[in-house]
Amino acid sequence: MSTKVPEVIFEDNLSYAWGRAFQIVVGDNKNLRPLTISIGGLTKGLPVEDAHIRQAVDIALLQSNKYSCAISALTIFPFTYWNLTGRPHIQEFSDLYMKKYLPRLRARDSRNKRGTYFERMIAFQGVRGKGGVILNETKNQLEHIVSLWPKNSEHSRPRQSALQVACFDPIKDHNRAARSGFPCLQQVSFTYDDTGGLAINAYYPTQYIFDRAYGNYLGLCHLGYFMARELGLELIRLNCFIGRPELGDVNKSALQELIKVLQDVPPVAGSEPAEVDQKNEAIAIRG
Repeated sequence: MSTKVPEVIFEDNLSYAWGRAFQIVVGDNKNLRPLTISIGGLTKGLPVEDAHIRQAVDIALLQSNKYSCAISALTIFPFTYWNLTGRPHIQEFSDLYMKKYLPRLRARDSRNKRGTYFERMIAFQGVRGKGGVILNETKNQLEHIVSLWPKNSEHSRPRQSALQVACFDPIKDHNRAARSGFPCLQQVSFTYDDTGGLAINAYYPTQYIFDRAYGNYLGLCHLGYFMARELGLELIRLNCFIGRPELGDVNKSALQELIKVLQDVPPVAGSEPAEVDQKNEAIAIRG
């Protein structure tokens, strides 16, 4: 039995936070040791990145036939598409996503046939009883949170526990599959303070740190940025709780160049926001 304590990573740079998580699982991938990652230092609500690390991660992902960071991020929130469509509010953007963007994603890649995280957030399907009748309903969870938010300071803000978004659906996702690529993200929640700050919190029972985690953190920050804008707040932190961090479906021997890059660039906070290439996400949009 492992006696090692849980790992906690606190960084003001998304690339360094991911890099430290990667180094942990590369060095020790067999212990049941939970991981908590907290990323601050956001610049106007967006995460700071190291372009050198981001490029190295994308190269390693491409060589391993896996999604780029941008592609993994857009399944949580399609940030580039939102910008291209004029940054619409939640109701309009949800309609655009469901009618135009999601069909393209499904047609382009069969791995999207079970949907995306953002789809679950804005079109979660469930049942409830009402007057003795079972009703099938679709819930836009993000729009519900926005509707709870007071339009002016005279009204009280909603309880923190009300700002939750489910991604895991027991009816669809409880099965006997030996491995399931979706959904790994179980739940998202938002918390706020009295100074106008918003934090986004995410829970992963298991997360593949190499395969998807960098894109996961990026997509969660983009989702938090979007929701902060809808609520008139500013995103100041991402907190990610991982019950079981794993390296992923890759051999360590294929990651030597990436390991070397992370050794050469120590995780020291304070770098400038990276100018990262959004080409892969743009391709997905056009697809």
